[in-house]
Order: sequence, then structure tokens, then C-alpha cells
Amino acid sequence: MSRPDVALITPYPPLGRRHAGHSGVTSYAGNLAHALAGEGAKVTVVAPDEPGEPTLANDGPVRVERRFRRGSATALPAAARAARDTRAPVVHLQHELFLYGGPSSIPGLMAALAGPRRNGAAQVVTMHQVVESSTVDRSFTKLHRVKAPAVLARAGLATVQQAIRRLSSRVIVHEPSFAEMVGNAVVVPHGVETAAPADRDAARAELGLDDRLTVLCFGFLAPYKGLEAALDAAELARERVHLVIAGGEHPRLAASGDSYADELRRRGGAATATFTGRVPEEQVGTWFSATDLALFPYPRPFSSSGSLALALAHRTPFLVSPQLGQTIGAPERIRVPLMPTALARRLNELAAAPEELDELRRECAGFGSGRSWADVARRHLELYEEVR
Repeated sequence: MSRPDVALITPYPPLGRRHAGHSGVTSYAGNLAHALAGEGAKVTVVAPDEPGEPTLANDGPVRVERRFRRGSATALPAAARAARDTRAPVVHLQHELFLYGGPSSIPGLMAALAGPRRNGAAQVVTMHQVVESSTVDRSFTKLHRVKAPAVLARAGLATVQQAIRRLSSRVIVHEPSFAEMVGNAVVVPHGVETAAPADRDAARAELGLDDRLTVLCFGFLAPYKGLEAALDAAELARERVHLVIAGGEHPRLAASGDSYADELRRRGGAATATFTGRVPEEQVGTWFSATDLALFPYPRPFSSSGSLALALAHRTPFLVSPQLGQTIGAPERIRVPLMPTALARRLNELAAAPEELDELRRECAGFGSGRSWADVARRHLELYEEVR
């Protein structure tokens, strides 16, 4: 096998798929690997084992080696050794907390970061989550269902982020506001897929939607997404607004026995919102095409949103919380207050004047300029060349 140009250490979806896995990083990695290959790079992905997936395989132009197991202190060191064995001149780690397992997997990060550089390879890390450690307090740990005391969580997070900065040739973040928190960081936005236009009326008929304004919250159900605000607003506006919560329980919460998804269902009820559960990959485009508006009410954002990228791909207009709007630099017109009465008022306005959705769609489309996966891949390849 010829030497690849880059070895990506990351979770990776099943062969032939994109929207699957334990994290949005999985879909991101599938898109990135294929976009890099589309720009002429030789790409090997070093991924964790997955039931039913071969240890070695080609996913089109991408070589996939499932060479380590999630959930232990040895996960990332094993991944780094496998990446070294490819002899790639650049090793690119996709990182977010608990992506490779629970707390026991974190100590292996230091060894994994140091290994490639000792063997002459450049080490690039994409930080999919960036948190200002000084903001980690009791409300933060409560929001994210972190059981450790805030002082320990704050120290642990600071240690991880400092190690990534210190041991990486370069760090990638997705938003300018995150670059301000991370030294040695460059901004490469989250890529946006190319989606074929779908017939809205046919999509709505397929999903059984009525004439109310359909508002979509999409993705894993997790406390940091502010879904409570969406449910409270939908309760106030339900004569004109139909809220759809589309997504399965977040794997980390499900593994810990957390009942967050059940809490949401009890809070909303069938009259307030429709809960779809996990959306099959073949229906992702159908939901975004059928939806009038996507909503992202994140109260304390610490990452870019893959679901927002899907809204951009399907030309679905969206509204974001003021906090997320500030993080991503969204125009004021796209931001909406999270107080239930104010949010319900805005949704009712859009339900009464659907022509405003077209104006909102144009504003959102402009925000997505320059975020195609081909653009993102070319920026990565420039960066790889710089660090080699």
C-alpha cells in the first residue's frame, strides 16, 4: 500500500454512509475524508472498531483501518501507533471530550499527541469543542451532566486543552470566537454538504405534516441544546406552530442511564411537539426539505453545529440563540431571544407572514458562503503543506 498524504484519527461511519455514529464528528470525518480525496489527496482513516465493519477496507477512495477500541486509556495511543504505521507525513486527530470513550480514555491523549511528532510526522488537531475553562462552574457541570465537582472539571478541561495546544503542530477550530481562546489555532469552518433540491410538498406529505409552521430541532438530544426553551415556546404557539424534535438520545447520556430524553417528552407532551427518535439517514434530507424553519436555541455553545450545516445544505432557513449567534457571527436577523414568550412571538410572526421565511432563507444562504466541503478540503491541504 502506498504511503498516504494524511492519516485521520477519528470515528468513521459505516462503509458507504455519512450520517451515523456516536457523534456528529463521525459524519464530519466521513465528509472531510472524501473531500480531501476529491482534491487529490491519499487518505487513510484510523478509526475505532465498529460491530459488523471490516478491520481493513476501502470506502471508495478512502482507506479505512479500524485499529483500536473506544473506551479505555489505550484507545488513543493505539490509534497513534496505527497512524504512525501508515508512514503518513501528517497525522490529523479529530478531538472532542469523551469522543473515544469516557474519562478513562483522556489520559491517553498526551501519549497520542506526542507519538507522531517523535516519529517525524506533523500533528494537526481539530478541536470540535472549545470551552473557556474559567466559565466551568456548577451551572456548566449541571447543564452538561458532568458528575465531577466543578473545580475538578475545570482543571481537567484546562489540562486537556493546554496539552493539545502545546503538543500540536497546528490546531483547527471552526469559529473565530474559538480561535480567540486557543493559541496556535486557525479557523476552518464546518463544511456544508451539497444536497439535491427536494419537493417541499411531497416531503411534507410523506412525513404527514399539517399546515402549521413546522419548526425543526435536529440532532442528538442533549441538555446543551436548549430544547426546553423550544418546547416552552411551542406550548405557547401550538395553534400555529408544530415543533419537531428529531433525533435519538445522545449516546453518552444513554450509556450513563440518564433520562434526559424522557424528561423532554414529559415536558412537551404529544400536543406540544413530535419526537421522532433517531432519523434514518435516508430521511435526513426529507425532514430538512419539509421543514419551514430550523431552530438552534443553544444557551452556552462550545462547538460548531453539524445540524446547522445540514440546514444550510438543504436551504432551510433557521434561527439561533443570541449566544450561538455571537459564536458563529450570525446576522442579527437570524438571532432570536430564548425567553419562551419572545420566542413564541417570533414563531407566530413567521407563521402569519410566510413570505418572511424567504427573506430569512436568503440571509441564511449568504451566511453559508465559502463553506463547501471542497473549500474546506483545500484549506486543510494548504495547512498540511504548511506544517510538513
